[in-house]
Amino acid sequence: MNQVFDFQRYSLLVRKHWGDNRNKYLLSLGAIASLLLLWYGFLILVDGHGAMAQDAQAITYYVGLFLTGSFYASTLFADLANKPKGINFLAVPASQLEKTLVMFLYCVIIFFVCYTCIFYAVDFIMVKVGNAVEAERWRERHIVGSVFTPHEIANVFYKADKHNSGNPFATLTIVLLLFFAVQGAYALGSIYFPAYSFIKVTITILLLILFFIFLVAKVLYPILPKGGFSNQLTEFNLYIPGKDWASNYIQLPTWTDNVLFGFFKYVIAPVFWIATYFRLKEKEV
Repeated sequence: MNQVFDFQRYSLLVRKHWGDNRNKYLLSLGAIASLLLLWYGFLILVDGHGAMAQDAQAITYYVGLFLTGSFYASTLFADLANKPKGINFLAVPASQLEKTLVMFLYCVIIFFVCYTCIFYAVDFIMVKVGNAVEAERWRERHIVGSVFTPHEIANVFYKADKHNSGNPFATLTIVLLLFFAVQGAYALGSIYFPAYSFIKVTITILLLILFFIFLVAKVLYPILPKGGFSNQLTEFNLYIPGKDWASNYIQLPTWTDNVLFGFFKYVIAPVFWIATYFRLKEKEV
């Protein structure tokens, strides 16, 4: 039997993880549905006109996805904070790669599918409720010549606009890749910070963002000539008095922009999960 990865052993581990956490996961899914219902109910009460607009639905979907997803990822290795549970987790007869892949399966794939199903189940109900409430309000303040237009269920995976007309899924693909990376960051943080992992990882990410802003504002911009970045980070417009901005820019080769964004889109997330595997492999309780 392969000591690194065996599919039969992996499938048994997947079933064991579900058996150990079934009640917790089902309650969590119910809590997510309840939070979505409360949020939509609040929006309908406060803003009956635009509460169920498609943009509002998409924002609710992605904000909820990142908040609940990151919180769940921060609890993946919470057992390591408790010595008896940590010993039991590490003593399970499976390789660390299989344990990491099980966590990846539940944290990224299964969570994403379950959250999306719950969101659309709640969204379908609340769009009907929102339209009924808005129709009643429209009848109360009926304006001659106006027509009531009910809201439709949003397709959160599709957005056509002038910036990505060739690929309407481009922006949302980036968001989903970012979700993949965020889940990896919080999963890794749940090993480094077994106690209060969500808070500690969130603070760490905010500090890194602030450091990047400081680096750009106080270090990069002062050494650059007067001007500003254009559509891409590899294109810089120089400011020359009396001349058109469009005719005075410096641009690096196109491949540098592809490599830069390719790194952030396709490399960072796997790095987090690979680091999670090696950190788990070295973990002692």
